[in-house]
Amino acid sequence: MTRSGPPAALVASRHREAYRLDAERRARGCVQPVRLRGQRNLVDTRTGEVTTLYDSANELDGQVYVRCGDRRARLCPSCSREYKGDAWHLLLCGLAGGKGVPADVARRPCTFLTLTAPSFGPVHGARGGGTCRARRDRPRCPHDRPLWCTRRHARDDRQLGEPLCEDCYDYVGHVLWQWHAPELWRRFCIALQRELAKAVDLRVAEFRKACRISYSKVVEFQARGVVHLHAPIRLDGPEGPDGPACGLHLGTAELEHAVVIAASRVAIDSEPLRDGATRRLAWGTQVDLRSIVDTAARDSDRCGRVVHPEQVAAYLAKYLTKTTEDFGLPARVATPGQARAAGARPHAVNIVRTAYRLSREHEDYARMRRCLATLGYRGHPITKSRAYSVTFGQLRLARRLHRGGRSEDASAWDVRLLAEDAVPAGFEVVSSFVYVGRGLATSLPHPRAGPVAA
Repeated sequence: MTRSGPPAALVASRHREAYRLDAERRARGCVQPVRLRGQRNLVDTRTGEVTTLYDSANELDGQVYVRCGDRRARLCPSCSREYKGDAWHLLLCGLAGGKGVPADVARRPCTFLTLTAPSFGPVHGARGGGTCRARRDRPRCPHDRPLWCTRRHARDDRQLGEPLCEDCYDYVGHVLWQWHAPELWRRFCIALQRELAKAVDLRVAEFRKACRISYSKVVEFQARGVVHLHAPIRLDGPEGPDGPACGLHLGTAELEHAVVIAASRVAIDSEPLRDGATRRLAWGTQVDLRSIVDTAARDSDRCGRVVHPEQVAAYLAKYLTKTTEDFGLPARVATPGQARAAGARPHAVNIVRTAYRLSREHEDYARMRRCLATLGYRGHPITKSRAYSVTFGQLRLARRLHRGGRSEDASAWDVRLLAEDAVPAGFEVVSSFVYVGRGLATSLPHPRAGPVAA
């Protein structure tokens, strides 16, 4: 008597489970991986001989999974955690050394700068756990709305950051300042260089030959929907971190003094609006500076005037995984109505509405429509000077090399990447990949079926 095999349903169930586990392993925790199909070949440029380095047809489903790399924790926790770790290393190496950056940078003049936006109108705030805006005189605005609030707002209160009076709040100034914030930073860097050159009685051209300003800038959104900028700033010699320190008589105190003066002198006149008026845009009066010293306590309160490099790196890295989701905005916003339908806070909707209107009033603000999801901010969340530290690309390459060197953790895709990064002389890598989809595939193609169309 012959014994029958397992039921077809059980075989299919085990088949699907094996496929699911294989897909999750190749995606390495990414919830929205990009699925590609194709191959990468190594071509001998002299003979034309082709050697296949990687072919997605060898995978169980004929596809390769590439992690999305999204930094937003709300969209992909795994890739966001990886991005946060890379940002921490990038920031820390510029303050304490490592990853090819000499440890000598920890002894150079360095400060942690925070630049804020000016006020565009009173808003609800946490005020360190105290009352929001307690006023004995109980004033009211021209629209007969109270300019006081005796509530104690929690950190998750949706009223936090909302203006006390929407009609009094300067939304146009808010959006224009947000749009010009990257240009304000560029002009601040130029002004800082001039102030430091003046402090040592040198011309700017001579100062550049003796000193280099290195920095990394991280953007954080405040509860009122406007950005403020955090930046560790370091003084190097003319060769950057790899060469000797700056030979000029400049210390952290001189650097911080020059920062305050430069921030107070930077201003921009916006393009004229429909009524012909322009706005004078400048930094807010709150300029916060904290000296970065490697001898400071790692667990001390950040409110101290001296902070440890690891404190600064951890503080800044955590903000890079957030964007404007706290305001209820989706990843992409095309119109104010879309922001309102997504459940965005009223204040955020008003900012989007103002940015949308300005984008149609002046041709210089036409690109503002692409930045509605970031409330009119057009810059990157993190930037750095060329000589500050390592790059994200170097850190990702090191991770690929590490994964490829571990036999128990290396995949065919990792081996393909290693071959790409070490192309021998006389050879060329030729790739041919097509986009299939995004996210983990839910079903495995039937063995008898032909290849899935890209």
